[in-house]
Parts: sequence; C-alpha cells; structure tokens
Amino acid sequence: MFYEAVPSRIVQLFNFSLTIFLMILVRHTPEMYYFLIPFSVVILATIFMKFNLKITGGSLTYKILVFSLTIYKREIPHSQILAMKFKRAGWGKKFVIVKNKKAFNFRIIEFYPKSIYIDLIDFANKYGIPISKTKDYLILERLQ
Repeated sequence: MFYEAVPSRIVQLFNFSLTIFLMILVRHTPEMYYFLIPFSVVILATIFMKFNLKITGGSLTYKILVFSLTIYKREIPHSQILAMKFKRAGWGKKFVIVKNKKAFNFRIIEFYPKSIYIDLIDFANKYGIPISKTKDYLILERLQ
C-alpha cells in the first residue's frame, strides 16, 4: 500500500510573502539579507514538500520529498519497530508515532487514503508490534 501526505501550504505562502515584504522594508540594512534570503529559501522549499509511506511485506518505507527529489528515505523492517502510538492531533485528526530502534521516530498524520490507520494496526498485529492508543484516539475511532 502507498500513502501520501501534502502539508497545508497556506501558512507557508503567508510566511514567504512576509519575508519578501521584510526584504523590501530593510533594503537600507543589507546585513538582514544574510538572514532573510536563506530563510525565504527554506520556506520556499517547504512549500513543495511531500511525505510518502509505503507498507510492503514486513517493512515500512518513509520518504520526504522536495520538488520530487528524495531528501530523506528510511526503510524500516518490522523487527526494528519498537512500538506504534496512536494519538489525536487537534480536534479531529488522528496520527501515529512509529518508534524505531536505530532510526528517527516518524509521525504519520494526514496521509491519504484514510485507511492508513487500519492498515498500520493490521501491520502491527501481523508482526507482533506493540500498539498503544490514547483515550482521545479511541473517541475518534468510535466517531468515525
């Protein structure tokens, strides 16, 4: 199964336009450009960021892409996963933290299709990975 998440771009576009506006305001102090130009490049890169998750066989493959270039890729076999924590983010969003032995823990939120949570539970049950669900997550699970 293949899942994809694209973060909201509205806030990043606002921040990018704000840095451009600040560059216009501080044109008489060129020292500020040493901060504002790299900051605007980072914001511009985050506008085009995507996250991919692939569940295959006995492993999870997590990718972070910018302009379809892979920035971070980690394939984690089921034996390296310590636990999966299912939590609630905000009012009505579910998310999962996948705890790993060697690599960084990664967070799965707002991936499409929404069947990702069911597939992750099935994956964890199949390979004996411990699952923990918060009370808030259980409420969301009952509502949907």
